[in-house]
Amino acid sequence: MSDKPRLDSDERTLFRLFTFIDSVYALGIVLIIFWLPLPEESKSEGGIWLFSLFAEFSENIIGVIIGVVFIVLYWLRSNQLLNHLVRTNGPHVFFSVAQVFFILGLLYIIRVGPEIEPASARAGESFMLIMTGLFGALGWRYASKNDLVCEDATKEQRDSAYMEAYTEPLTALVTLPFAFVGGLAWNLAFLAYFPIAAFLRKRR
Repeated sequence: MSDKPRLDSDERTLFRLFTFIDSVYALGIVLIIFWLPLPEESKSEGGIWLFSLFAEFSENIIGVIIGVVFIVLYWLRSNQLLNHLVRTNGPHVFFSVAQVFFILGLLYIIRVGPEIEPASARAGESFMLIMTGLFGALGWRYASKNDLVCEDATKEQRDSAYMEAYTEPLTALVTLPFAFVGGLAWNLAFLAYFPIAAFLRKRR
């Protein structure tokens, strides 16, 4: 029996995966907008100015900005990896959907961060970043090992995708213990991205 029907099905599944992931990221943007404060939540008396409302709920605004940045970055990264594929299948879809789930989990941690213990919020963000990057890396590895990547993808493109897929979860893993040290130490720990990327580049 010819493999063409199966390949056509895998290609249609890839298109549906694109559509699903784009829809989830779009929904993420909509959810983030609901983080913006409402006038009735303000404790100010009299007329409420928009700038004053945002200043009063500055932590919410920071969360919105961080959330939008993460959504855009991971959407771009997801497109970069998926654009190298010619088809997908069940296991790869699982890795992709799991990655999106943990991205939504990351948005949740960012949202509730100001209301919980700072160390817990930082550790939660690191954990979600680890899981997001891990499933993205596993998805890329599976695609590479099972001929889901297009044949005309250059070695440079494959190496770049490999390095980016594995650098992020390793960096997040390094930051996890620093989450309990302090905010400054945790933020500085993200600089480990550069030596980790250099190490992986040499390994390739």
